Amino acid sequence: MRWDALFGDLDAQWHAATQQDFEREVNELARVEASQLTLADALRGSLGREIAAVLRNGVVHHGTLQRVEAQWMLLTSGGLSVVLPLAKLRQVQGIGAARVGQAGPVRYTLAAALRILARNRAMVVLELESVPAAHVRGVVDQVGADFVVVMQLADGVVRDRDNRQGSTMVALEALMSLTSADDNEF
Repeated sequence: MRWDALFGDLDAQWHAATQQDFEREVNELARVEASQLTLADALRGSLGREIAAVLRNGVVHHGTLQRVEAQWMLLTSGGLSVVLPLAKLRQVQGIGAARVGQAGPVRYTLAAALRILARNRAMVVLELESVPAAHVRGVVDQVGADFVVVMQLADGVVRDRDNRQGSTMVALEALMSLTSADDNEF
């Protein structure tokens, strides 16, 4: 009888130690998995939510989070779409706890999003990283690997050879935000 109790106690201790080891391993794996998440994964978990994105220059953009890619996110608000480079974010308020990885093999860079606007000949306003804040208004004319050319137009007119007011080349690194009408297909 004593031997049964002894072996029963040893067996219970072994199971408890095994369970503790298992829980430690699961917790460590969860920490390792969480450490591999990106800002984009964290934001992607809040698609469809109203958020506030604070940029490095202190400007706050409020809107519904519509899309998140590795380099940029898209907010919509009041008939406007705002593309924000993730590298220019200081903080984001209103996100949930869910985290979602990138779905599918196609990844759209910031330059790819700008090429959509160039193809659509969309009117845009670029907010640039500068003091004081600078803005460029016009139509995206050309997109390179690390720059965008905006053809500036007179206010209230459409793109035409006669109403050009010059072109401005902007390094993508200097882009804080890009605002356009919300009918563009990102």
